Amino acid sequence: MGNRIKYVLFSSIMVLLLFAAAETALRVFRLCPPPEFFVETKDDQGQVWTKYKAGIKPRFPKIKKPGTFRIMVFGESSVMGYPFHPRASFPAMLELALNKSDPQKTIEVLNLGASGITSLQIYYCLRQALKYQPDLVVIYAGQNEFFQASLFADWKHPFLDRSLDVLRLHSRIYQLFRKTDQLLTMFPAAVGTRQELAEKLNFNLDKLPMENRPMSQQFYENRIQSFQYHMNRILELLSRRKIPTVLCTVAVNLKDWPPEWLPFPPQLSASQSELLKNQLYQASLDIADGQLQKANELLEKSRQLAQDYAMYYFVKAWMEYKQGEMESSRRDFLLARQFDNSRHRAPPEINPKLRELAVKYQAVLADIDSRFMKISRPVPGFDWFIDHVHPNLPGQRLIAEELYQILVLNRLVPLNKPLPECPAVDEFKKAFKLDDNFLDEVNLHMAIYYLLQRRLPEREKHTINFLSQDFARHSDHVLSGICLASILLAQYQEAAAVDFLGTLFLKNNPSQVRKTLEHYFFPKIIMQGNFLLFHLNLDPALPPLRGIMLVRAETKTAMQKSSLPLEQYQWIFQYHPAENRFENITAAFREKYQAGKNLCNRPQKARYDIVAFYKQKPGIFRVNDSSLKASGNYLEMQMTGKDPWFAFPLEIDPWATTNIELQLALTPDDPKIHQAELNLYWATTEPPEFSETQKLSLPIRADGKPHPLLIDLMGNINWLSSGKVSALRLDPADFKGRAQIRGFKVTLCAL
Repeated sequence: MGNRIKYVLFSSIMVLLLFAAAETALRVFRLCPPPEFFVETKDDQGQVWTKYKAGIKPRFPKIKKPGTFRIMVFGESSVMGYPFHPRASFPAMLELALNKSDPQKTIEVLNLGASGITSLQIYYCLRQALKYQPDLVVIYAGQNEFFQASLFADWKHPFLDRSLDVLRLHSRIYQLFRKTDQLLTMFPAAVGTRQELAEKLNFNLDKLPMENRPMSQQFYENRIQSFQYHMNRILELLSRRKIPTVLCTVAVNLKDWPPEWLPFPPQLSASQSELLKNQLYQASLDIADGQLQKANELLEKSRQLAQDYAMYYFVKAWMEYKQGEMESSRRDFLLARQFDNSRHRAPPEINPKLRELAVKYQAVLADIDSRFMKISRPVPGFDWFIDHVHPNLPGQRLIAEELYQILVLNRLVPLNKPLPECPAVDEFKKAFKLDDNFLDEVNLHMAIYYLLQRRLPEREKHTINFLSQDFARHSDHVLSGICLASILLAQYQEAAAVDFLGTLFLKNNPSQVRKTLEHYFFPKIIMQGNFLLFHLNLDPALPPLRGIMLVRAETKTAMQKSSLPLEQYQWIFQYHPAENRFENITAAFREKYQAGKNLCNRPQKARYDIVAFYKQKPGIFRVNDSSLKASGNYLEMQMTGKDPWFAFPLEIDPWATTNIELQLALTPDDPKIHQAELNLYWATTEPPEFSETQKLSLPIRADGKPHPLLIDLMGNINWLSSGKVSALRLDPADFKGRAQIRGFKVTLCAL
């Protein structure tokens, strides 16, 4: 027994020493520092300034100047002002209104909002903020509580949780563990996504919530309790310090942002769930088209399956809204929120908890949610919000006005002559320099966001509105133009799309359009030469451009991916630069394309052997910045200049040519070069003239080893539409070194 005690004691000491050594090492190398919400700096005059490190990073004097009234506003991205930050937010509007009321006073409203912040993080931020002497605190929070879970049910074990505050606020090892999830994302090839890792480790995914996974009831209830627990700590701290507090309820977009589809009612089978989903989706389309009778029939069919199902009530509410039945519509929108499983906005239980907490701690309640509900018919939507929870400019002004009136009514701020109402939105726009350029940029980002949302009611209406306004003012915004054309095509407004594409090319260089396509849309939408190909995902469960990866970080990697087979593109347009017009050649091209495929499906094939061709007639090959010779069964090319290539005459019909194949070994003069690009140009004139509009590019490794290349010519519209080819050119694109070319053959369907 004594030896066992010694062993346990020795092991415990070793573990503690190990942790102490790790903590010391992290401190010595300044790794994983505890979170500091504020940083202090001194200017040239010796004044110390404090800067908030998150959100819009407001800067204010560390020592409050005499006569200054300091208000701190805590909360999430809605407080920060997203997506209008850093120029506009409701705290900034409130500050302007207060100082306009009494110009003789200095009233600071410090915006301490941050994206993704939770009540626990607000508590830690508040603890550090109190030393900067706030005279009043405003809290607007509750939207982000379901993105993450605690390691344990903190609300059940408050003593343990408060003991862990020491570790959370001071331990570097704790910070290392907290950032493990971020570290894992650095090695995606090794561990995959968080979801894949959880599955590999046999984690219960109900207990390891993912941002887009349905919440278990246990997780949901734990997060509600945890939010209440942390808000208690916040208000208890403010109460002890005798700091007046305004606690806000939070508002959400109920009308124009749908609930989550998952989970389906638990009693349904997979086939019943799919049936319910399709019925409700079709009903929403019928409502958008004004076919309310059809929508009502589908809703009646789905009613038995849709018990306590959020999406059913949401679609039903929209139908009632279109019929002018505002009371019924309001009731069903609220039911949709009640049964929603979304992590992305506050559930209905949050606001009652906030009202109870305001009474318990004698905080002043700003019932923002009730204000939005009172002023909306039937419920708040895009008239007050720009997405699911973030207010637009009128919505931000409404929050600022409600807070202003409450501060004046409760005499929380010393004002001599309060304004009868908050300034208008136009006055805020002027004060915060919210010019058309800034707002158009915001609208563009939000329009793309809308475009990628599943089943957003009247999504195209809002997106087209934003994109049209943006392109009307900024014709160089190619992205908005391409997106707008895509929506028009998805709505089968082909003529409007063609006219718009013509305007797009008239006002922009085609090369700029090509760059935009390659950067944002490849391979769903692509331009080859003067041909623009659209592939729109017309799956009824998906919006047209769902799945397109926006804002690629690695354009070169994206460029290497093969495009879709030509027959899969729904629209093919030819651009005529001289006339600046687009021509829809989809039908004519498909007919000729199918005829070409039928020809090439025959067993009789012919091949041009280019190596043998060179051996027979080396004099007809042209070279530039290089030398070319035949050696055995391959060609050897020595490249010395800036633009090395070789060309040769070859009269072939593009529609009768299937592919070009070769083996290419590139050995660079510079050992640091490991990657190169091979360009295949073709000419259709006599004498041959090569241009950038008639080429194919392929990436290839430059390691001295032979790499097989197969160029599918029947899959390239630029090649097929070229007319009779008179010559080919092989161009290793600014490469210096040696190339060995073997098995260089052009395969023909027929001679």
